Amino acid sequence: MNVKKISDLELLEQDIWLNFCYYYHCNVLTKLENSLYTDHFEKIIKRMQQNDFPVSEQLTSLMEMMGDTFLIPFKPCQIAQLLMQINMLRLEANRLSPRIFQRQYSDILIAYVQVLGGLEFIQNNKLARSAKAILAVKARYAKHLYPRREILYRILREQVAKRGKWDNLNQAVHFILKDLVKAFEIYDVQWLKSELVLKQEKLRTLEQGKKLEKVANIELEDIRRIAATASRAKKIEKLQLELKNLNQILKAKDLSEKMEKFGYKMPYSGGYIAETIIHELRNQPELLQEILF
Repeated sequence: MNVKKISDLELLEQDIWLNFCYYYHCNVLTKLENSLYTDHFEKIIKRMQQNDFPVSEQLTSLMEMMGDTFLIPFKPCQIAQLLMQINMLRLEANRLSPRIFQRQYSDILIAYVQVLGGLEFIQNNKLARSAKAILAVKARYAKHLYPRREILYRILREQVAKRGKWDNLNQAVHFILKDLVKAFEIYDVQWLKSELVLKQEKLRTLEQGKKLEKVANIELEDIRRIAATASRAKKIEKLQLELKNLNQILKAKDLSEKMEKFGYKMPYSGGYIAETIIHELRNQPELLQEILF
């Protein structure tokens, strides 16, 4: 197995155990290489599924002090689900592409954040930063998911109307792939141009404010004036860089690749676009009835 895959899974698993053993009494040895842990994994999971773990002593004392105001954020059965997902991903890691592995790993990590109730409860700082970055990407990704999904469904339905249904999902997706990529590129160009206009306007506003700030800050103390000027300058510098990147992307031959390079990740893009679409469409039974025999 890839060293990074192993490291990522172990880091997440260890953090899960740290939080579980903070809230619940457990003497489980969590190192993956420890035979005691691996030999008794199924027994541990079964106990968790039955919620057969008492609250830890430190939590018992805290709950006695705080009363009903203190709530444990998760049940053992929820942790069991996460650990089983990690174990399954570990077993399948060698046959999964890096992209698919990362997506499944990210889903487990975000599910863990939801179980805990927030990023602040993750013990490991590196893991917390990873989760924060994934959530930020998901937020940007979700904004484009619905319109691009609509493009996908529209093209599938248009082709069914022209030529009839396909025998299987793989055939359907590969048949429309060329038209789909073109339609996505049109969407991307339109969005990039609108983003360019938006950031140009923000830059103009900041630069105009910079001129006014010079006059207004005459009355301010030196430290406050320097801090305000530095903050605005940093924002201007960031916008200028973003505008430069957007212009480079719009001039690129491979738009999708350039967008991903600069952090503008779009749904259904990259080298595994067909694989990603097939995976998602399997969970759309009503649409499958429309497009497949």
